[in-house]
Amino acid sequence: MSQDKKSQPAVASWYQPPFVGLSAVVAVLFGIAMGHTILVLMRHMLDADEAIRLSEVIVSLAMGSLGFYMVWNARTTGEAVGSWTGFIAGTLIWVGFFELGWKVFARALNPQPVMFESVPVLNAELQVIEASTVAFLMLMAFLTINKETRCNLMMWIRNKLGMEAGAAVTGKERNFAAVTAMESIATTWACYIITILLVDPRIIGNPMTMTAQLPWLVIFVWGIYLIYRLTKQKHMAPALRYAIGTGNVNWIWIEAGSRAELYEEVWIKPVQYPVMMSLVFATLVALLIVMHQNKGSRGGTPIVCTAATP
Repeated sequence: MSQDKKSQPAVASWYQPPFVGLSAVVAVLFGIAMGHTILVLMRHMLDADEAIRLSEVIVSLAMGSLGFYMVWNARTTGEAVGSWTGFIAGTLIWVGFFELGWKVFARALNPQPVMFESVPVLNAELQVIEASTVAFLMLMAFLTINKETRCNLMMWIRNKLGMEAGAAVTGKERNFAAVTAMESIATTWACYIITILLVDPRIIGNPMTMTAQLPWLVIFVWGIYLIYRLTKQKHMAPALRYAIGTGNVNWIWIEAGSRAELYEEVWIKPVQYPVMMSLVFATLVALLIVMHQNKGSRGGTPIVCTAATP
């Protein structure tokens, strides 16, 4: 038997459960980490850790615009390329436009830090994100009642509420890049809001009480359950879209662990941990290449979003 034939089963195993789902969620987790790293490095290099610099505004707008260009340019690509392009684009749009927006409004409004026992808990930027909760919920509500929405979570909500929106009329042709980018932005936004609400002492009171700690346990169990469900995925593109929600839910407790000083937040300390973050970046690139090589799709299978349906 030739060497090529021997290697085929090993290569093919990467495109079978559970490796499809596991590689997708690792890619998303590393992508989230790199998003933090890019933001930190940009502000560090441009001396924009505190003040808003013109150079920071230019780079941020260019980054966000690149994300939108990637979405537009990939509008006619297939499911696999469109999905991973949308994931990258969504990250660039979030880091470029959203993070800049939070910072600008935080400096303009200048709210005082939220304190608990003389320790700052929420800075100005986090409070601005918290203030966007109603806007986010209204956007999600309108997307939920839109019959063209194929998000599993939103369709599950409609089903539980007895809401019949009607059949989608767009057929099988979908802009996978745009949908995936929107999902990446929405889940990142949602998990930011959830995390902020769970640490706001004005809402939860003493964060060390059992009542305040219980939601973190629920999120941890939920995240592990979603990873288990993800291991059942058989196709790379839908696995990546499912992993976006799964990864963001798990990122909540990952950051909670770092705040509890169980480990270092290496993703926001790339200058101190250049080797570690270089390995994360290299692994992310390798996983995206693997996903790009596996162009098989499920045709018109509905978009899976947020990975939150029971």
